[in-house]
Amino acid sequence: MILRLQSSDMSESVLRIEGVTKRFGSVTAVDALSLEIAQREFFALLGPSGSGKTTLLRIVAGLEAPDAGSVFINGTDVTELPPYSRNIGMVFQNFLLFPHKRVGENIVFPLRMHNVAQAKQKERLGWVVELLHLEGLEDRYPHQLSGGQQQRVALARGLISNPALLLLDEPLANLDRELRKEMEVEVRRYQLELGIPFIYVTHNQEEALTMSDRIAVMNSGRFEQVAEKHEVYTHPNSRFVAGFVGHSNRMRGALESIADGVGSLAWNGMSIRVPVPPGAGAGQSVEYFIKCEKMQLAGAGTAAPEGAFYNVIEGVVRDVIFKGAAADYLVTVGNGVELSVSDAGTDLSFAASDPVRLVWSIEAGSCYLAEDG
Repeated sequence: MILRLQSSDMSESVLRIEGVTKRFGSVTAVDALSLEIAQREFFALLGPSGSGKTTLLRIVAGLEAPDAGSVFINGTDVTELPPYSRNIGMVFQNFLLFPHKRVGENIVFPLRMHNVAQAKQKERLGWVVELLHLEGLEDRYPHQLSGGQQQRVALARGLISNPALLLLDEPLANLDRELRKEMEVEVRRYQLELGIPFIYVTHNQEEALTMSDRIAVMNSGRFEQVAEKHEVYTHPNSRFVAGFVGHSNRMRGALESIADGVGSLAWNGMSIRVPVPPGAGAGQSVEYFIKCEKMQLAGAGTAAPEGAFYNVIEGVVRDVIFKGAAADYLVTVGNGVELSVSDAGTDLSFAASDPVRLVWSIEAGSCYLAEDG
């Protein structure tokens, strides 16, 4: 039987961070961040290496002390409390299992550190072993387990103490691709069944988009965007998010003209229609991002859609990267510039050197003032 550890509504705040800052010498790793995470929420901290996501997680865990700001768990200020007094679980990238201890001993280790009675340890061990499908492995040593089994043991150890929230620091990074995809589904299932918030650090956007409810995209110690994952993917609010989340083609140039909210972008000897970013005027430099799957690939003789809200450009297929159910087409356009198009579920088949037509709605992309615009 699966037990829910918590029964509160998702609207209740479990974690609240207020103005947290952390510096390492002259480097500001976390810059005055504030955030609330609700009960039953799977929250991802997504960003490149050095963006501050792991530092923020370590501050929440009590492994780093902030230079400013406060951390609250279930309304209690835990900023000055050590990790063992915060009622949290944590799962690390390298699992950190004790090689000389059996699986069962590894899992119950946090309970032993808190002097939990043997009967209670046995009860909790039976529950978490059933939850994570580790039955029959309790007497094995870590080296006798597969990578996926070791990961589940690490998760079991993080959950056995009935934590208020679980922190996960890139826990799937060392697994092979197929096992990682399997574990993405399993980790999400555990979180839904338990009903406690998971805070998941990753630089892998596929993991974040697969598992999370909300995502905070981090860059240089700051939040670029905090929103539901669909919003982050389809409506990035900055140049950084547009370029980091998803696979996009980027077109940079000057706005030649503006009419009815549509701009004409001079790019690669062509005129590309783009939505006009706030505050932009004719002559200013902008960057337009269009995700590869938002572009449609058609034969060169195919009729173009009518209306002013589409872009249609001609090109030649340079290469096709077959991916099973889909293919990535590298298409040379204009003055030798290459665009990438992801095409899934199409009956058309294109090969290298085929002339093609690229078609997409201007609203499918995002446009921003260039940094020097």
